[in-house]
Amino acid sequence: MRRLFIIPAAAVMLAACAAAATTDIVTEEYTTDYSEVSMQILNINIPGAKEFSESFNAARLDEAASAAEGFDAEARGAAGAGQKSLLTTTQDIKYNKNNFISAVEEQYTYTGGAHGMTMRKSRNIDTSLPAEVTLGDLFAEEGYKETLMRMMRELRESKPDVYGELWAEPVIKPEQDFYITDTDLVIYYQPYELSYYARGFVEFPLRLSELRGYLKEDYYRLADSAQ
Repeated sequence: MRRLFIIPAAAVMLAACAAAATTDIVTEEYTTDYSEVSMQILNINIPGAKEFSESFNAARLDEAASAAEGFDAEARGAAGAGQKSLLTTTQDIKYNKNNFISAVEEQYTYTGGAHGMTMRKSRNIDTSLPAEVTLGDLFAEEGYKETLMRMMRELRESKPDVYGELWAEPVIKPEQDFYITDTDLVIYYQPYELSYYARGFVEFPLRLSELRGYLKEDYYRLADSAQ
């Protein structure tokens, strides 16, 4: 029997003033005879941008519903294995200031076998536009890819204990995964992209202060606050 619990939204007030954007995390949980599901869903509220906020939040709810539906179908198929299937989604607000939100969704699924699978998806939002932005949107010149790969190569060379087990050279993809913190632009790769599953996510934290000269002027604010 499926039991559905909606846990009230937990407001994450990371903004410095009343006019800044805020984030909420809504958790949906349910169990069936063959599965357990716990999904955190990101909601945002950008003052003066009600339409964008509502559209963004509706899209996240639709994504969660679609993920749960697909998982349920797979979990039913694995029901005879004797172990419950699991779906867990968490949200981590990495940055919310200077008119910029950076959040990372991490989703773990297990439907049998030696281990489950964990994947991440970032949401990077310029709340002054408002719009979701890609890595390329932050930089003034197309050559930013070579700059980032050079910095990642230098990081690998300086920290062989951290990056010594990579089986491939990292490259910057058109829709490259990244997030922002107070000090860094973090480029990351999913399990199996650069190394074995147990190695987990491979991350390259690059100092925003060192990237300032390559950013668009609109995003100097990210680097200036990191110094």
